[in-house]
Amino acid sequence: MNTRLSQLLQDWALRDWGTRDEDFLDHAAIQYLGRIAFDDYEPAQFERFDERLDRWLHNLDNEDDQQTLFLLLNYLFFIGRPEFDSLYRAAYNGNFLRWLIDQLDVDLIDPQSLRALEKGAATTWFCPISDSMRINSFLKANGLAGHSHRPDWRSLRKFADPDKVLRYVEDNHIQRITLLEDFVGSGTQIHSAITFAASISNDIPFLVVPLVVCPDGDKVGLDFAQRHANISYEAVLKISPDALIKPDASANEPQLFQAVRDLIPRVQEKLRNPAPDRESQRYHGYKGTGAVVALYSNCPNNSLPIIHDETAHWQPLFPRIGRP
Repeated sequence: MNTRLSQLLQDWALRDWGTRDEDFLDHAAIQYLGRIAFDDYEPAQFERFDERLDRWLHNLDNEDDQQTLFLLLNYLFFIGRPEFDSLYRAAYNGNFLRWLIDQLDVDLIDPQSLRALEKGAATTWFCPISDSMRINSFLKANGLAGHSHRPDWRSLRKFADPDKVLRYVEDNHIQRITLLEDFVGSGTQIHSAITFAASISNDIPFLVVPLVVCPDGDKVGLDFAQRHANISYEAVLKISPDALIKPDASANEPQLFQAVRDLIPRVQEKLRNPAPDRESQRYHGYKGTGAVVALYSNCPNNSLPIIHDETAHWQPLFPRIGRP
């Protein structure tokens, strides 16, 4: 382990921090989490987690502030490769198959029901909503061949002609479409993709499945499903509002969340300068989502910028690869 970090954790372990209503992770826990999960973070895969953690804590000189950052690890929701494999299978065997059974009105007692579901899956077009959703991994995890073209619908909305998309659907005998996304925060991306999907045809059934969704994004999906008869929506895993650190405190939140909320204004000048019209919420993630989430493939911009922002004055724990 990094020497400076090791010394710091040893020092904290020997002291009684009675004012902190939290458990401190020790050396062994940090090394274990780094080895089985955090070291696999793709945007920083050539650097050990403990090196990033050391620099992240030492962005600050005040020991109480350092501890606030460190204790935030207790609430970090890190989704690694094995977890994504489980989410892929849950999305197919749970969300999708339930919807397909309803779509086809399959009687599960019928000996031919399995064959009917296999045919239904073969005539379903599985596509990602954005390019961050690894559709090929989803198909492989579920033993599906899929269709030869699997475009992300965020790009389709920008470049495609709806009539040509509909022609592809008809020419390939596609009877239904399932759109998947790895993580949905505010719901902005799925809003534009589902809007485009709704414009293709009122006769094509759509299922929208986020693997992980925050409350704001979940509301966007549910609202679409209520307004469009051919669009169904169901998330695999919903993040509880209690797990978010939004600009305003919520009832029954952990004591640490207020400490993080108090810390943010003191460090915001070290982070990227936000657009003026979003300044009040920028430091709690895109549109103030307040997520404390990192995926092994990237850190969502809905997560707190103190986790992922990288500037001349701030070293991130999970550096984010953003879009231009």
